[in-house]
Amino acid sequence: MKKKIITLIIGTLAIFIWNAVSWTVLPLHSNSLNNIPDSVIDQQTFKSQLPESGIYHYPGLPEDYSEESIERIEKKLAEGPRITFMAYTNGSTKLFEMKAYAFNLAFNFISVLLLLFIVSKQHLKSLPNVLVTTISIGLLISFMSDLPQMNWFMFPLNYTLPNILDHLVSFTLLGLIFGSYTFKTKS
Repeated sequence: MKKKIITLIIGTLAIFIWNAVSWTVLPLHSNSLNNIPDSVIDQQTFKSQLPESGIYHYPGLPEDYSEESIERIEKKLAEGPRITFMAYTNGSTKLFEMKAYAFNLAFNFISVLLLLFIVSKQHLKSLPNVLVTTISIGLLISFMSDLPQMNWFMFPLNYTLPNILDHLVSFTLLGLIFGSYTFKTKS
């Protein structure tokens, strides 16, 4: 039990540190995130037209899926622009809020806990087997989440690949921790 608690702490810190490095030190994510110039945004229009925080897209979906409604949307799509996914918060926020870091640590802890549970139920006896299992789960997440979002929301490849890499590096780190410490068999 002590080994598993230590594993949870080390694993949580390992993926938290990897994500910090991935997002702030390496240019993986910053290369694909572009700022919208202030001249494009009229804050008063946003606040009056989008009073609620949420996920928005433009030109949107047809109102009633009638032929006319579909044609109107297709015409707008042909002319552009298209915004497939915009997370909008109406109100003040902070750039680097400590609460966000705390939540991320909690999400990482739960992720490590769930992965540790899954791997422990497999009764794996070697580091290579643990690694194959954890990396496979990282790939599964990528195929279930990142690639469909790229497909449906038209996320560019240079945005999607760093997210996939984050999963694979995180799950590889956890596989190494699990396989070399937690589930290490006695020789």
